[in-house]
Amino acid sequence: MKEPPELHELVGGDVPDEELARLREVDGLLRRVPPPPHEVPLSLTHAVEQVSAPRLPSRRRRLGLTLAFAALVAALAFGLGRWTEDDGFEEAWSVVLESTENAPAASAVVRVGEVDEESGNMELVLEVSGLEPLESDEFYALWLADEGEWAATCGYFSVGEGETTIRMSVSYDIRDFEAWAVSTGHPNDHPPPLLRAEIDAA
Repeated sequence: MKEPPELHELVGGDVPDEELARLREVDGLLRRVPPPPHEVPLSLTHAVEQVSAPRLPSRRRRLGLTLAFAALVAALAFGLGRWTEDDGFEEAWSVVLESTENAPAASAVVRVGEVDEESGNMELVLEVSGLEPLESDEFYALWLADEGEWAATCGYFSVGEGETTIRMSVSYDIRDFEAWAVSTGHPNDHPPPLLRAEIDAA
């Protein structure tokens, strides 16, 4: 196999010493990478030979483009891993909660999972945005209403800037209730709903 050209053959003699030292480090790393397999398909070789090579940019710009491309590949690999990660949640259906006059800028979606056959519990994922962050000892609540009254709590949560995602688990039969609601405080305080959705509209 043909040996790769030496560094001075690639960059020439007009590169400053400081930059040349950095290039030598990169060159050394690249030369330690094992070569590709010998059995490259002939069809692939012909296809590559027929691709016209674009005009190369300056040496300094080539180095910058190489480093930027490496950073992009690393970021895409990390993002793909996060995107394809299986968190075990299987959505059965979802419902959009409508904001009330008490929180006109708020929005939320409740994603309902399948009922676990062993425990009978049902997992919920609440995605909410537009609510104001509360004091450290105050919380929002997702609850279920029946006949216009607070009937059961799904869970308490706090929010930050932007969208907040909260996972909860309940043992209730959702069909026993008439509406979802999000509010502040405790049911004994009778807080007004900030977001609401009818159960039968899900």
